[in-house]
Amino acid sequence: MANRSIRLHFLLWTWGFFLLVLSAAFVFATGRAERAVLAEAEARAKTSLDLVGFLLSREPGLDGEAGLAAFADALGAHLGFRLTYIVAGRVVADSTVHAAGLGEMEDHGDRPEVRLALRDGFGQDVRTSHTLGRDMVYVARAYPGGGGVPAGILRLALPVSALSGELARFRDALLAVLALAFVAGGVAAFFLARGMSRSVEEIAGVVAAVGQGHYDRRIHIVAAKDFLPLAGAVNRLAERIGEHVREIEDRRRRQEAVLESMAEGVAMLDASGRIVAGNRALREMFPLLGDRLGRSPIEAGMPLCVERALAAFDPQAGPAQRIGRFELPNGRVVELTVAVLAGEGDRAERVVTVHDVTEAATMDRIFRDFVIDASHNLRTPLTKVRGFAETALDLLPRPEADGPDGPGDQAGPDPARALGAVIRAADDMKGIIDGLLAAARERFAAARVGADVLAALRQALAAAAPLLRAKGVTARLVDAPAGPVLARTGHEAMVKAFGALLTQTPDAMSVAATVRLEAGHAEVRFEGPAELGLVLPVRELAEGGGEAFLDGATRVVRLPLAGG
Repeated sequence: MANRSIRLHFLLWTWGFFLLVLSAAFVFATGRAERAVLAEAEARAKTSLDLVGFLLSREPGLDGEAGLAAFADALGAHLGFRLTYIVAGRVVADSTVHAAGLGEMEDHGDRPEVRLALRDGFGQDVRTSHTLGRDMVYVARAYPGGGGVPAGILRLALPVSALSGELARFRDALLAVLALAFVAGGVAAFFLARGMSRSVEEIAGVVAAVGQGHYDRRIHIVAAKDFLPLAGAVNRLAERIGEHVREIEDRRRRQEAVLESMAEGVAMLDASGRIVAGNRALREMFPLLGDRLGRSPIEAGMPLCVERALAAFDPQAGPAQRIGRFELPNGRVVELTVAVLAGEGDRAERVVTVHDVTEAATMDRIFRDFVIDASHNLRTPLTKVRGFAETALDLLPRPEADGPDGPGDQAGPDPARALGAVIRAADDMKGIIDGLLAAARERFAAARVGADVLAALRQALAAAAPLLRAKGVTARLVDAPAGPVLARTGHEAMVKAFGALLTQTPDAMSVAATVRLEAGHAEVRFEGPAELGLVLPVRELAEGGGEAFLDGATRVVRLPLAGG
């Protein structure tokens, strides 16, 4: 059922109430009028009956039933009533029936008014006449007789139809008055309902305007006093909403200013993983995003690995997590941190912070290349020079204890002393290089979360390359994740552990190194045979929480990740 307006509701209820009240008034008034008219008719008939009895008692020359019938015929025309005289139930005179037809009339002794008159001296009744076929008012009185008139019942009958016309005129007049009152009440109710409806429409208009953002709208004039509390409540509500909205807008502007001024890119993801908000730095990092929000990370230009890492984010693991470092197609290196916002489980909203660590990654590569180059191009040649000098020193002939000129008197340079100087210079140079590497490693390690497993593995492969070539061993890195893999174990400890495992490979064999990520760990596997007396580098890895073990013939190093 469709909702009706308050005006129509008010009109229907008002007209229904008027109709009920006026109908009750009409029924009550017509009933009272009918009873009053009937009582008046009965009183008239009774008075007329007394008059007829008086006249009958004064009428001279009545010589029995024939004279009584003539008297009734003559008097009935002047009374306007039907006059009947009944003796022992038999009609002996009737103003509407001639004397010749009286014998054919039925016995009237069983009529209610006749029985009441015989018993109490007076009786009355209202019923349909069997003789005339009309509704009649009957009054009867016992007459003692006398002067030639036998004792009997004197009865008068008044047609109700004579009263119906009078009642009909009264009903018509009353109905007209009530109809006029009904129409006037309906018109008055219409105008009252329209005024009330206008008040409601004004209040609704103010509420709608507030809902559309016009928080300065107020209700100033109220037609009905009953609406004053509602109007006051709406005004207060609009004022409070305006204050809250202005406060929210101020906060939003401040937050936007803070986000736009941040060097880190910030993106807000909805429950479906689409970007619903982003700052200036994010748009600069990913130009495909632009001002068109609602895109997925991969549509905004982020690599597939970032999309997968965000999809694998588990809100139950903590309110904020660092999910990794990634290299973008434009050459930038970024680190992503995810924080959980409103929602539960997979429906939680998230905030992704993108840190541009390109400079740190560049420093990482420079440092890694410097370490590899310094180790391979400086330390190894110095080791060779020192080894050659020691070998040459061992090959020199020992000086004779007794010479013709005595010791120390030989002419020319001393080769042993020169070779010793070479060895000392090589040791000094090695010490300087080790010091430089240690200092650079400490300075860089202070600026990063953990040591890179891939960098340590590459350095170990480069450092062990001369020895492995001498043994005819081929060692290479065949599979590794993209980007740095940061572990808790120190860089030097990982280099030593990887180098120890590589150098314990039998001659003329091949070793394939792979790096893969598991839950909170990085696992480095060296596929290939190992020497029988293999010694696992457990002590080197213990400080950082790493471990080394054999998986069949495969040497495995498991390292805890820096963010795990």
